[in-house]
Amino acid sequence: MRVYIWGTGTIAINYLQSNEIEREELLGFIQTQKTTSEFWGKKVFEPQDIIDTEYDYIFVCVYYYGKEIFEKSMQMGIPSDKLIFVDNYEWVDGTARNKKMESASCTRKICVEQNDEMIREKFPKFYSIMQGPKEEISRYKVVMGNGSDMIEQGELLQSEEFSSVEYHIDYERYRTFELMAKEILQRDVPGDVAELGVFKGTFAKLINATFRDRDFYLFDTFDSFDKQEFEDEVLKGRCEQSFRDLFLGTSANSVLEKMIYGAKCIPRIGFFPDTATGLENKRFAFVSVDVDLEKSILEALRFFYPRMSPGGAVFVHDYNNRFLGGVKDAVKEYEKEIGQYLMKVPIADEGGTLIILK
Repeated sequence: MRVYIWGTGTIAINYLQSNEIEREELLGFIQTQKTTSEFWGKKVFEPQDIIDTEYDYIFVCVYYYGKEIFEKSMQMGIPSDKLIFVDNYEWVDGTARNKKMESASCTRKICVEQNDEMIREKFPKFYSIMQGPKEEISRYKVVMGNGSDMIEQGELLQSEEFSSVEYHIDYERYRTFELMAKEILQRDVPGDVAELGVFKGTFAKLINATFRDRDFYLFDTFDSFDKQEFEDEVLKGRCEQSFRDLFLGTSANSVLEKMIYGAKCIPRIGFFPDTATGLENKRFAFVSVDVDLEKSILEALRFFYPRMSPGGAVFVHDYNNRFLGGVKDAVKEYEKEIGQYLMKVPIADEGGTLIILK
């Protein structure tokens, strides 16, 4: 058997670690927008590079973008019966039906008529990964509809633009942000907004749409972590070597294309805090910090917290993530440096976000 894997993220790594396919059976990886030449010791291709090669299947190990990948594959003449999608909950019978997550209860007919029985028989471990998103979507759908959050008509997370799965599997984080942002805007807290650790721009899109009249600084290398800092974290047992590769599949341009008010977005590409040069006199009303590693979190707090306007907020992601202990250590270290406790509000979202109020 000869297979390609489309995607180089968490899902691809989880599947590779299941050892369902042998190393010699894997021809390589596909990235829609190629950001690296090699992954897990195999060559990385752009979709057009594999058209004339011989293979049996392409496992599409990507959430949320099944529709786009299917359309691109059809344009290039890739046979649909060779595509196996791990996630196809956003497209039902060729029609977008993800409003208010109603697609979660629909049958699997999104991109192609996948033969679930064949997949279950030939690739049982891949099939088990396919079942995961549907269960999670149903669980978070309950959170949305239980009456505890009186989300009003017209708010962003109620709109079609933000109704996709990626916003609702971590609904608590994004909805808490929306409520916090409403407070900031109602009180007219002055300052720009920023995100350090943009990745593919999921949170950035919501921040940009919410603070549409404010300059939005997007800080990221768009090429994963600093190698030395990452190695230090690995030595401390805080993450695996493969963790760094999860954040390679992105670019500043792909993020900017998602933004609704792109003219307000100002990318700062490179390593922080060097990328903050020239912003020393700026004030901020909201900042998201999502860079996972202790040194980077500490640098973020050193730069942003003194520049936060009274009434502003910093969201520090992964504060209560048991796999990324450096985040909490960085917050503690910063409190020691300034000689006071921060006003901290932990929330019970997927990553254990910490809200720091000014």
